[in-house]
Amino acid sequence: MTPIPLLDRVTGFIARLADRIAGFGDPAGRDHAGRDPAGLEPAHAGALLARLRHLAARFRIVAATPIPPRRREPKPPEPRFIPTHSFRDLSADPPPEPIRLPRSWCWLPRLVPQAAAEQARLEDLLRDPATQDMVAADPRLGRILRSLGWMLGVDRALLPPSGWRRRQVILVPGGPAAAAAAEYAAARAKGKTAAEVIALCCVWVPHRLDCGWDRQRESASGRPRHSWLVWRGCAGPVLPGLARFSA
Repeated sequence: MTPIPLLDRVTGFIARLADRIAGFGDPAGRDHAGRDPAGLEPAHAGALLARLRHLAARFRIVAATPIPPRRREPKPPEPRFIPTHSFRDLSADPPPEPIRLPRSWCWLPRLVPQAAAEQARLEDLLRDPATQDMVAADPRLGRILRSLGWMLGVDRALLPPSGWRRRQVILVPGGPAAAAAAEYAAARAKGKTAAEVIALCCVWVPHRLDCGWDRQRESASGRPRHSWLVWRGCAGPVLPGLARFSA
């Protein structure tokens, strides 16, 4: 029996998963807001279906293109400097919030119980030696399969490795972020590591002000949400506005 190509197996899997999501819930069983009892709102269902279509199209494109040569091990990402005043410039009529899907592990079966049946199928696909060989040869395929496995909650040992790297965020009060970034680059050029520069030039400030800092950006630094990493300069004295910022 001829084995089914990986492209057909993955696109067929995504199509089955999309069918389960599209047919989830009886309209008669929805509440007055049009939401299913499990908590999946129609807008989120539409965003999820669009996400699955994007993953299927991306997998087809990746499978049809040559495997790129392997790159050298990337360097750790440098921090990103953000001026604090940019968070206070809130428009009177802010744009509507985009629809955001959950990002936690195994979130889809919790909202759509019917999708749990696809979890075992995806685990079987990831255990297949042929799939593992193709993912090892082309990491681009692994990133797509990892996205599917994360939302379905498959065994984490089966998930392809992630190439995502956390980039630290540094707030710059009372001054331009470009000047702080240049000062940081000058210190790094002297041979100091990023950790040494941050320990010398930054201070952790408790979260006490409402500066329009949303939770997603706040958690991007990898620190608890009660403190921020704030630039104070290589010379040591506190920049103008830091005392007011931390008050």
